[in-house]
This record gives sequence, C-alpha cells and structure tokens, in this order.
Amino acid sequence: MKHVSQVMNRTIPSMTFLREETCECGEDVKVYEMEIGIGPRKGEMIESKIGCKCEDIKLANEAVNRRNRLKVDKMKTVFDKHSLINRELQQATFENYESSNPSQDKALKISRRFVEVFDKDKPINLLFAGAYGVGKSHLAKSITDGIISKGFSSIFISVPKLLTKFRSSYNKDSDYSESDLIDALSTVDVLILDDLGAEKDSDWSWEKLFEIVDSRQGLHTIYTSNYSPEDLIVKMGERNFSRIVNRDTTTVEIKGDNYRLGNFKKGAN
Repeated sequence: MKHVSQVMNRTIPSMTFLREETCECGEDVKVYEMEIGIGPRKGEMIESKIGCKCEDIKLANEAVNRRNRLKVDKMKTVFDKHSLINRELQQATFENYESSNPSQDKALKISRRFVEVFDKDKPINLLFAGAYGVGKSHLAKSITDGIISKGFSSIFISVPKLLTKFRSSYNKDSDYSESDLIDALSTVDVLILDDLGAEKDSDWSWEKLFEIVDSRQGLHTIYTSNYSPEDLIVKMGERNFSRIVNRDTTTVEIKGDNYRLGNFKKGAN
C-alpha cells in the first residue's frame, strides 16, 4: 500500500496554456508550457503540443523505410548484379568510355547529366539507339553505377534475360515468383532495359514488357537498342512500340564504328 500511496501522491507537473497553432504534421494543436518532473532535465521548462501527430508520422515513415529496405534486399537477391551484366561490361565507367565522334560525345554528356540531376520525382525516360557496339550498354551500365552511388536503386538487365527470368519464375522450384519480379521492377528507382528488340517476337513478350513499363508510371526507365526507333516500330508493331516506349521517352542516337571490334583490332596489332 505504501507503494500505491507514493504513486498517488506523486506530483503531477503543472501545465500552462500558451497558444493554439497548426503543427508541421498539419494538425491543429494546443501548446502548453510544462516542467520536466524527473530525470537529468528535471525542472526544465518545455513546450508540449497536445494533438500533434509528428511522432506517429515519424514512426510510420520509419516502418515504410524498413519495408522498402527489405524490398531492396530482396530485389538484390532476385536480380543478382553479376548475373545480369555481361563480364565485358563489369568494368564499364564514364571515365573509360571512348568517344570518337560528336554523337558519342553528346550521349556521354547526356548520361553524366542524367546522374548529376537525378530526381526521383522528375522522371526521365531515355532510349539509346544505334548500331551494335557503339557503347550504348557501356553508358547505360555507367548510369546504373552512378545512380547506386547516390543511394538510389537501379536494375540493369537485358530484355532477353529478363524474359528468361519470368519464365524461370513459373518453375515450382523457383526461389522467386512472377509477383516478386514485378514488384522489384515496378519500384526500382531506375530500370535499364538493355537490348530492346533482341527478344523473340511473341504476344506474351510484348504484354510482359508492357506490364512492366505500365507499372512504372512516374519512374525513370532507360532503354538501349541496336535498332533505330523507326526499325523498332516495324519490328514491334506501332501499337506495341507506343505502349512500351512512350511519347515521353527521349531518343539518343549514337553513331560510330563497332566499339568492341575496334578494341579487338587494337589488341591484334
């Protein structure tokens, strides 16, 4: 009973009403002045808001961030970086990109700028188009690294490999489901679809690509293709092309000799 009486007799700190205001959380709150009754700050006068939801919002945001981190970790498992990027692209950077003409200079500048001004809330879609071996994938992979270095998420994958992953998800022993893939692809900050047009033509392929792109409204998507936009329209059909590569996509045409073949010739000499 002594313990109970001590609790009942404990002094309740007095509170003095100061004002009403709108809090940062958007709620109308009443602000009181009160004295801290215990602890190292005992006796200190502080302001307390009644009706404030800032702490609730903070906890909710922390929960969302934890969930997003778990999603990113799962995404990294499903889209293992080294299984998606060809060995010859592993060391590709902006610094070792060898530009030999104005179109490549421009493409390099646009790629660097994409990373420098990256804003999650201002989506930019790009299509790097040009003949085989002019450095499209090199620049796209460099963008991936640049985005990740800034603390954002990015997936680089060739379209044929992506469709293979979808088919693999249908196996009963698969470690991931189709919904895992869609979830990762629809939430990653920057998705790079390499080698668009190299996939085998089928209604299933077009629908799957459209499903991915359609789920990414308001997010950044980058494509590379060995086909020109005009040739892609012929190959994919105007309807499929317009659904997958939307009107907001900026085309960056890159010209030049075969980048890989040039390096081969240098090695042969």
